[in-house]
Amino acid sequence: MRNNRLTIANGIAVLAGVLTLGLAGTAFALHDGGVAHCDACHSMHQSPDNPISGTPNNQLLKGSDPSSTCLNCHAGGGSYHIFSTDASSLTPGGDFFWLTKSYTNVVRGNPVTSLPDNMGHNVIAGDYGLLVDGTNAVSPGGAYPSSDLYCTSCHDPHGRVNGGTENGQLPISVSGSYGAVPVAGTIAGNYRLLADDQYTTSGGWGAAAITAPAPIAVAGVGFAFGETDTNHPAYGTGMAEWCASCHGLYINDTHRHPSGSTEFLNGQATNYNSYVRTGDFTGQQATAFTALVQFERQETDKTLLAADTTSTAGPDATDTVICLTCHRAHASAFNNITRWDTEQELLADSTPNAANLVSMGALPNSAYYGRVITTEFGDFQRSLCNKCHVKD
Repeated sequence: MRNNRLTIANGIAVLAGVLTLGLAGTAFALHDGGVAHCDACHSMHQSPDNPISGTPNNQLLKGSDPSSTCLNCHAGGGSYHIFSTDASSLTPGGDFFWLTKSYTNVVRGNPVTSLPDNMGHNVIAGDYGLLVDGTNAVSPGGAYPSSDLYCTSCHDPHGRVNGGTENGQLPISVSGSYGAVPVAGTIAGNYRLLADDQYTTSGGWGAAAITAPAPIAVAGVGFAFGETDTNHPAYGTGMAEWCASCHGLYINDTHRHPSGSTEFLNGQATNYNSYVRTGDFTGQQATAFTALVQFERQETDKTLLAADTTSTAGPDATDTVICLTCHRAHASAFNNITRWDTEQELLADSTPNAANLVSMGALPNSAYYGRVITTEFGDFQRSLCNKCHVKD
C-alpha cells in the first residue's frame, strides 16, 4: 500500500505540474484579475509567518511597505517576476534590477556614470533595498511625489474596477490581461491590475493620482524566456493618457514628442513597415513588428486584441505612438527607461556594454532581452528612432 500511495501521490504531483504549465498566465494566477486571497499579502495578527523587517504597519502587510509586500512574490526572474538578481526578468515592463546598479563608460571622450535613479520608476521597497528617487522630487512632467511611489501607486492590489463592488461594480470572473471573455453578469479585471480613475489608496501609503481609465491592452502568455517579437503585449488604446496621470506635460504637447490615442502614425507607419535596419528598407508590413518599438493599435475589444500578441505585423496609418513605444514601464538598462540606448550613435556601442554587464552580475545581452544587436541589425545600426523617422 505504501508504494501505491507514493505512486498515486507522484502522479497527482505530475498532473498538477502539467496543469499549471498548461494554464500559466491564466486560470492559476494569484490575483485572477481581482483581489487575491487576503492572507497572501496580509497577516491577520502580525504572526511569525510575517517576514516584516521593519516596523509593523497598520495595514497588516507581509512586508514593511506595499512594494515589499508585492516583491515577496514578484522578486526573481521569469514570468510575473520583476526584480531579479541578474537582469533575467525580461518581462515587457522591465526589471527593477537596473535600479540597483551604476556603471561608468567613456562617451564621446568623457567619462559618464549612469546612475540607478535614471533607469526606472524608483518604487520604494525598503525590505528589498529599493529607495526613494534621489534625483527627482516629483514625477518628470508632473507633480506626483517620489516619496509616495510604491507599486500600489499604479497597480490596485485588490484588482478593483471603477471603485469596486461597493460602487456597483459587477463581480470579476476573469483576468483583464489576456482577452478572456467574462461570463454573463460579470466583468474582466483591468489590464495588469492597473488602477483606474476611481482608484483610492489607504493607510498612508502614497497618494492616488490616476486620472484616466485603465488602458486597453492584452499580455502575451508568460515571459519565462523573455518578451519577443512573437510573444509580446498588444496595446489597444488609452495607455499614454493613463501615463499622463503623473507625466501630463509629455502628452499632446507640440513642443514634445507626440504621444496619445490621437497621435496617428500616418506616414511613419510606412517607414516602420519598410525599415529593417540602417540601409535596408526591404521590409513588409506582415513581418515588420519589433517589440523594441511598440505602438498602440486603437482596438477596444480585448478578445480581438489577444490575437495581436503573437503577430509580427507592423502598424497601419491609424495606429498611434504611445509612451511605451520608446520606454518601458518599470525599468530598463538605459537612461530614462528607454527600450534602446538613445545616447550612442551606434547601437553596437550601447552601454551598458558586455564588460559592464559582467561587472554588474547581469546576464549577457540582457540589456536587449537576449538580442545580439550586431547579429540582428549589423555593426552600423543607428538609433531605433529611425524605425519611424528614417533619418539614418
